[in-house]
Amino acid sequence: MKGILRFHLKVHFQFKVAKKSYLDVCTFLNMTKKQVMSSRIQWTIHIGVLVLISFTNAYSIIPAATKPKRIDNNLKDICESIKNKARHTQVFYSPDPNYFEDIKHYAISSTQYPACTVEPSTADDVAIIMKIVQENRVPFAVKGGGHSANPLFSSTIGVHIAMRRFSNVIVHADNQTVDVGPGLFWDDVYKALEPHNINVVGGRVSGVGVAGFTLGGGYSWKSNQFGLAIDNVIGYELVTPNGTIVDVTNNSYPDLFFGLKGGFNNFGIVTNFRLHAHPQTQVYGGLLVYIDEQRFDDVLKAVMDFRDNNKDPKAQALVSFTPQTGLVTFDVTLFYDAPRAPDDTFKKFINIPHMGTLKTRSFLSFVKVVPIYVTDGRRGRFHTVSVTNLTDRVFQELKNQTIYNAAKFDSKLDAFASFTAEPFLPTYFDKSQGGAYPHCPSTTPLLPIFLQFSWRLPADDDYFVNEIKLSADAILQAALYNGQNSNATKQIRYPNYALDSTTLSEMYGDNVARLQSIRKAWDTDSVMNPTGGFKF
Repeated sequence: MKGILRFHLKVHFQFKVAKKSYLDVCTFLNMTKKQVMSSRIQWTIHIGVLVLISFTNAYSIIPAATKPKRIDNNLKDICESIKNKARHTQVFYSPDPNYFEDIKHYAISSTQYPACTVEPSTADDVAIIMKIVQENRVPFAVKGGGHSANPLFSSTIGVHIAMRRFSNVIVHADNQTVDVGPGLFWDDVYKALEPHNINVVGGRVSGVGVAGFTLGGGYSWKSNQFGLAIDNVIGYELVTPNGTIVDVTNNSYPDLFFGLKGGFNNFGIVTNFRLHAHPQTQVYGGLLVYIDEQRFDDVLKAVMDFRDNNKDPKAQALVSFTPQTGLVTFDVTLFYDAPRAPDDTFKKFINIPHMGTLKTRSFLSFVKVVPIYVTDGRRGRFHTVSVTNLTDRVFQELKNQTIYNAAKFDSKLDAFASFTAEPFLPTYFDKSQGGAYPHCPSTTPLLPIFLQFSWRLPADDDYFVNEIKLSADAILQAALYNGQNSNATKQIRYPNYALDSTTLSEMYGDNVARLQSIRKAWDTDSVMNPTGGFKF
């Protein structure tokens, strides 16, 4: 409940603004008295709906069928073996609170109930665990932040390895590189770096883990300037499937280095990331929420104007349509990587009546206001389409899908969807350092569109998985109509957003054969296969 209320009341609408402050906002927007009353009614109804949803989430109950079952004796023996041999590792069983903290995921449908959870704290212990797993051929999972919406990608009914004790943030003396542990959330990293006035290319929203984000690609608020997270990794400390600890750089193991840049957990368990650091001042921005559907076309025009005219790499935007409980909102998160933005950068967005404000703040403060659509107690999936151009027709299709699903989901308990476009500069691929995820400077840059569906009941799983596929297909067809991606087989979907049924060729294109070869060389016995996820 705490997380839900934080999102609905603070993040999404900044509900801490009191009644008087709300009228001040309306005055600032030069609304008439009639407009103020109308908007106040909309505001009150919307907040009421969201509070009701929050209390519904608070009383969600884990279905009995998914609760921990009696542990298989063989699995318990393996858990005890880990406990005895990996001396710096904690082992937990249900109903220990640490067990449930270890297996918690962003969406409840991604959580499984393992025989035990293990929390190693050194790379040596991870190596011991890997050897025990290899010897016993036991299913296992590796979890960083737990943000994956795909079931079994970072969860298991076997041995669950929780990386949360790898929580170091080490700033090196020259302030140009940082070591970051895979058990952290990006919030933790930004907080640790703030006193040093530096930053790294990391997650855009609160609650995203370092490990999965970085191993899957890593789109950031700083990607226009510095590329993806994988373009800013200098090296990885990796425990290979046979339990060997290696420092992977482009010089030491170029194939492994290539594979880890978008290849997830196919090659072992990363116990440290060394990242490029960049100077960081305060930033400018925030979340603007538009709830008047009659003004959505005006907001679309402002988005298209930003798409066509912004040439400043410090300026970025996330554009989201969200239907929920019969209500549709248009959210625009605006970011400028300096204490102030040039006057015209976001002017057209500000001139349309909205909730929220843009202001100067710390980078961490900005990340915490970005809408994250918390799914505590809910089930969910992500999916994605990549386009080479966010055309007017594509934007219109996002709007159409939002309105269509808002009506269709009325019969489903506590369901919502979100459609988000990311208008990066057409030059952002120029920062690419290569890697498993195809984003070479010589290719037309891809602009990922993010789809998220969430619902309450397990019985609705198949329905919503099918619906998110249909929505993704409709958006792709809108892109094809304009002649982009004319060969559908060239569609490259961003792995961190991709639905679990997405094929390797759809995400990695011509890199698949090379990645399969690298995996075979480093994991000859397919030790990593039982971890789940996209496997080469």
